[in-house]
Amino acid sequence: MNSLDRLRLLFEEQINVMPIAENLLVFDQNSYREEMEKRNFQSAVVDVDGILMKFDIGDASPVPIPEEDIMPSETPLLIAFRMLIDKRRFFIEEDGKIAHIVTRTDLDKIPLRIGFFGLISLLETHLKELIRKYLPHWEQSISENRLNSARSLYEWKKGRKEEIDLVQCLQFGDLGSIFSKNQRFKKFDPEYSRDRFVKMMNDIGQLRDALAHSQGNLGFSWEEIDSIIRFIRIIIDAEDQVFEE
Repeated sequence: MNSLDRLRLLFEEQINVMPIAENLLVFDQNSYREEMEKRNFQSAVVDVDGILMKFDIGDASPVPIPEEDIMPSETPLLIAFRMLIDKRRFFIEEDGKIAHIVTRTDLDKIPLRIGFFGLISLLETHLKELIRKYLPHWEQSISENRLNSARSLYEWKKGRKEEIDLVQCLQFGDLGSIFSKNQRFKKFDPEYSRDRFVKMMNDIGQLRDALAHSQGNLGFSWEEIDSIIRFIRIIIDAEDQVFEE
């Protein structure tokens, strides 16, 4: 297992849903509506004569919690993200009892932002490795201005005694330029068009910047972020093929 595999394992399997879940509040059957309104809750768990039942805004009364409303506590965070896009909330069991709740609102918490940023970093690392392996003359694929910028950063880092190469000094936008040349992106998926590839790489760059600067609004819907994640996975999972100069 190389460093990229270990990072991927961390972000896709080892971080589970629990860091974004909330401890469950159980309401009394005589006051749950008032408590929900006070807290602006859309869902609640109600103790009905000693039995835990769920109530969602719009329901006539509390009903039993169905199995499909329960998410295992070990669910990887990025899988939980996709599940919450399809369904607004899930309950989580602990020691055989409903003890936590996770909702779509929780998607904006720091752990998931770290997960998004981690996947983007994985993509960046992966593309740079492909450049080193297959594109020895990659300098011809970016503008002289961008190349000079990379060289300036390289010389600065060398002055700090960092063990680094010129590829490591490329900006994320440079990677999109390199793989858009000669339709190299089609090695990832033959169905890609240049416009789609460039747009997705630009979107990833914008999302990366928003995450890095801790912006409250990431600028994309959860569905759009899900599409970005799928795009990243396609590239990372693509069969390692020789790229042409």
